[in-house]
Amino acid sequence: MKKVLFSVISATLLIGTANAGKNVVPAPVEPIPVPVAAVPLGLTLGLGLAYSHGECQCDPSVICADGRSCGKLHKNTSYGINLKADYMYNSYIGAEAKYVYAPYKGYDMKHYGLYFKPTLPAGDNLDIYALLGYGKTECQTSGDSYKGFAWGVGAEYTLNKKVSSKKDGFGVYVEYLRPLKKTGNKKITVDMVNAGISYSF
Repeated sequence: MKKVLFSVISATLLIGTANAGKNVVPAPVEPIPVPVAAVPLGLTLGLGLAYSHGECQCDPSVICADGRSCGKLHKNTSYGINLKADYMYNSYIGAEAKYVYAPYKGYDMKHYGLYFKPTLPAGDNLDIYALLGYGKTECQTSGDSYKGFAWGVGAEYTLNKKVSSKKDGFGVYVEYLRPLKKTGNKKITVDMVNAGISYSF
């Protein structure tokens, strides 16, 4: 009899335990948030040094105010600063605004330009680009001011890898710029080399 009673009690306990397990609702498991890097806007600002070299030669038939021929070749060199702001629409196409001011040894050169900026990504950090646009270049010493086509080439290296193909954080750049080449009575050529630090947002 004791064996039968023990068997009934054991079976009752087993059935109750099984039913109790069915009524337990598991606690919801919350997903672990995965950090997502913010995508930069594509805007870059730059500040650096500028080197400017200008050459001007008048037509020999042009006579200066003192009666002498103006055909002599004049060369000038100046140093200053360059500022730039560019926006990249994607990895390959952008636009850039540029200002260069080089006031040195009486040869004050200013350049304002707006450029189309085709770019070739050469890695996660390096971009090689061209500048094709329109600018105004003026020499305060002589009072000359000219507008026209301007072009250049350059390279920029960012310290951080790109995020969604856009630059992020600090970088460095170097470029060659031809802001002015004019023919006619005055053959004027201006060459510039700019280098500086950039920051991409």
